[in-house]
Amino acid sequence: MPERQMVIVTGQEGAGKSTLVRALLPHTPRGARIDAEDLGQVNPWVMDDAFGELLRANVAALAENFWRAGYRTVLAGSFLDDHAEYLRFRPLVDTDAHMYVVQLCAAKPVRDLRRVRRSKPSSPQWRDRVDLACPEDASLAAAPGADYRYLRIDNDAETVAESVRRIAAAFPEVFSG
Repeated sequence: MPERQMVIVTGQEGAGKSTLVRALLPHTPRGARIDAEDLGQVNPWVMDDAFGELLRANVAALAENFWRAGYRTVLAGSFLDDHAEYLRFRPLVDTDAHMYVVQLCAAKPVRDLRRVRRSKPSSPQWRDRVDLACPEDASLAAAPGADYRYLRIDNDAETVAESVRRIAAAFPEVFSG
């Protein structure tokens, strides 16, 4: 069985998680992608602890299915906000999987512009509410004894292609053929 790897892309709403996960896939040999934002489309939508647990379990189950099918690397975005959530997610996937966390950071005006331009626009009130509920997190970077490699990308003025190149350079074992 090929070595199992998971690259988790995290960040605030509008930081570019979904865009980056899509852009990384062509550079990921034997790779698969999961956008948890798509997995989490339910009606009614209530973001509470139970729903967060369900979303993490669904991402883990899908990753395990991809690995069993022979995909080596799973790119997953939009389902973790902080180290505590990572710790709740980690026991759900193969303990031998190599884990990587990419945290995207962008200033609020940049994120707001991205959120207005995307196919799922939101109101200024919604964006402000989400930003207050989900402030930028530093616990993933500072986690003592973390079992993952970490990369923070401030992508205010960086193109998606530049972010892809930075990630590939930081984690060559994932993105080299």
